[in-house]
Amino acid sequence: MGALMLAPNALRILDSLGLYQQLRSRGFNFSTVEFRDQHDTVNDIWQMGNQNQYGYDALRITRPAFLDVLRAAVEERCIKVKYAARYSHIVEERQKGVTFQLGDGTRIEADILVGADGVYSDVRKSIAPTVEPIYSGSLALLATIRRRFANDAASTTIKPPQTTFYYGQSNALLVLPQEHDGSQACLGTQRKYSEQSREDWVHLGYDKDKLYDLFMQNTSEWPQRVQDAMAQIDKDNISIWPFYTLPDLPSWTSLPHRRTILIGDSSSSIPPTGGQGACQAIETAYTLAMVISTISKNPNLPADSYTSSVASWQSARQQRVQKAKLFTTQLDNNRLPPAERAMLPAGTYWEAGQHPDLSWLYGAGLATKGVTRVEVQKNRGAVTRVRAATVDEIYGMNENLQNLARVGTGDGVKGAC
Repeated sequence: MGALMLAPNALRILDSLGLYQQLRSRGFNFSTVEFRDQHDTVNDIWQMGNQNQYGYDALRITRPAFLDVLRAAVEERCIKVKYAARYSHIVEERQKGVTFQLGDGTRIEADILVGADGVYSDVRKSIAPTVEPIYSGSLALLATIRRRFANDAASTTIKPPQTTFYYGQSNALLVLPQEHDGSQACLGTQRKYSEQSREDWVHLGYDKDKLYDLFMQNTSEWPQRVQDAMAQIDKDNISIWPFYTLPDLPSWTSLPHRRTILIGDSSSSIPPTGGQGACQAIETAYTLAMVISTISKNPNLPADSYTSSVASWQSARQQRVQKAKLFTTQLDNNRLPPAERAMLPAGTYWEAGQHPDLSWLYGAGLATKGVTRVEVQKNRGAVTRVRAATVDEIYGMNENLQNLARVGTGDGVKGAC
């Protein structure tokens, strides 16, 4: 079934779209992650969100619940969605549009084509035909259990439930509560595993006996309550997630017209450790919508405003995603044994208890820096600049535009029936 970890930077955007309260009521809200060793000793506590500091706690929500809220919002805004239609290829791209074909032969003309089709993206083939996902060598095993609440501190579960990372001598285990009351939990672990074909990964996903045996390796090194939790695993509830990454793409957009645009895992993949994969995808989609909306509302912009705006948006987003990747690497390396960490370059990990200021990633100040705002700003010199994304970039200039136009969170995104 799977679930998403959403940090304050994504929740702020979802809140601006009027979706946060619905999501919050259907997911598990938390602020910290505990890091415990095989003796059940807390060695560090990491802040994944903080309502007082960043405006929002973190949220873990199942994918079906998340998609339910999004589908309802799409329907409310009268946005048409065509299901059971597979993208095939681009037929033609022009200065002001693109024609693409579906698997059934249907051809569609559009102003832009956005590829949000994941790490195995078919749309990406038109921009970077030689780029293929790279297997990390690690296979995640995930299982959901129902948590048993009890007052006994030594019982299987804690009340209230706590998001916890356990690290042993040869293994790691994640305990991730989900559902609003934490009554369900996801247990996750990783194993080194040889790469398989896509078909073989599917077959492995159905081999529940083999997955169960992989999951239960070295169980004895865990504290008793972890062993009790693992004893609740139903092998039919085990799923897999092979970790794939993408090389950095020089461009997320087609050249020269930039009418085909990649977002999310189709353009860059971020390991799940820091919970920024979905968050950065949400940021990317939202800021792109703001740029497109601003341009569409200002028909007097120069002819090259679209391409220059999207190019600047791409540059800003690529820089921010790279920072999010470094953050994830630091968080990953922070969990290595001290001897292994000592061999890493400076700046690629934090010591336990060393919690850097993450306002650049989570903070409300992002709103004033452009993550949740796009504006057309008229200067005294009669030069108009369209600003968006995560830094103040110049997205287009027009000396003839006379009026200041500010695009709020409702314009161009919510739509109207």
